[in-house]
Amino acid sequence: MSYVHLVTEDLRWVAAYWEDLTEARLPGTARPWRHHDLTTDQQQERDRQAWEERLDRSSVAPGEHPAPLDLGILDTMLDVLVRADDLAAAIAQHVGVEPLAPPRLGDTDARPYLEFAAQHLADDFTFHAAPVARTMVTQVAHALALVFDGQRLDVECPWCRGITPDTPAGGARTWRVRELPGNLIAIVCENLCEPPSKDVGTWWRGSPVWPLAEWDWLAKRVEQAETKEKISA
Repeated sequence: MSYVHLVTEDLRWVAAYWEDLTEARLPGTARPWRHHDLTTDQQQERDRQAWEERLDRSSVAPGEHPAPLDLGILDTMLDVLVRADDLAAAIAQHVGVEPLAPPRLGDTDARPYLEFAAQHLADDFTFHAAPVARTMVTQVAHALALVFDGQRLDVECPWCRGITPDTPAGGARTWRVRELPGNLIAIVCENLCEPPSKDVGTWWRGSPVWPLAEWDWLAKRVEQAETKEKISA
């Protein structure tokens, strides 16, 4: 799996969760379930109000009321938007293509810039783009409370089958979410596991590591392994 592929998957992972992040602006919204209570016009109007809230005031003055949004989520969205816009512009300059127009006041959709960056990312620019993409994944994952460092996943590794000294028959839950150096949120198999190199994103302390953006692919591998086991049973 190429490094540029890993970076583009991070970018598209952030884009895939953007709708969830948008809905999470409303306090009390369940995460990461998706609801469609607001029209596009209503969302844009609330975004505009929140932009003004963020730019004009650092705190709520006496007699005023805060914007009807979760400003922590909105701060995350705006920060990711700035990072995505800057990254897309840098990639456009690097590869010599026309850049996207910068976001206007009130715009909070980072997806066009994320997709532009993913489509035009060159191999020799990945070392610049990778830490930016990882930071955005971390921000979105934390904002949506998708994962936490040390979280054990209730799945059986399709490669080592959960065979450990304590569970020689297999079935141990050996996958854990870790926040690794470089702001990389990843899934680590903490068993003595040696998947084929083509199936591993990277390694950490001798353990196979898959960035969080690989979860959909990993879930399919788990499903395939479970189906195969049922057929052979």
